[in-house]
Formats: sequence, structure tokens, C-alpha cells
Amino acid sequence: MSPFPSCYDLLDVIPRVCPGCRAHAPSWRWVRVDGLRILTHDGDLICPKDRTFGALVGPVPLAPVEAVAVTA
Repeated sequence: MSPFPSCYDLLDVIPRVCPGCRAHAPSWRWVRVDGLRILTHDGDLICPKDRTFGALVGPVPLAPVEAVAVTA
């Protein structure tokens, strides 16, 4: 990878938005980690809408609470 921008970078020919969250992420890419395919911004920041880690798309249901008996 070159430290200098290419012509495509300067002309904005390549789309600059993340396909997951539609945020401005010029260097988004898919990364393989332990067999998982993870969508990242700039190679090290995980996309907040990456489905690999279960991106929240709605409210999370509450876990059931069990009654605990207390003996004296």
C-alpha cells in the first residue's frame, strides 16, 4: 500500500461509503479473523452495523427473572 493517494482516490471515482452503515468510510474493507468475515472501516474499526457480531436492528428482549428464596 502506498502512502500517496492514487488517481482514483483524488477523483473520488470509487464510492466512499460503507456498504453496511452508509457512513463515510474511504477505506472500508472485509477482513477475515478466525474464519469470520468482518466489515471494517479503515481495516481496524468494526462497522457498527456488521452482522457478524449481531448488529442491533431492534429492541433487545429482557431476560426472564427468577424468584430467589431467602432462608434465615
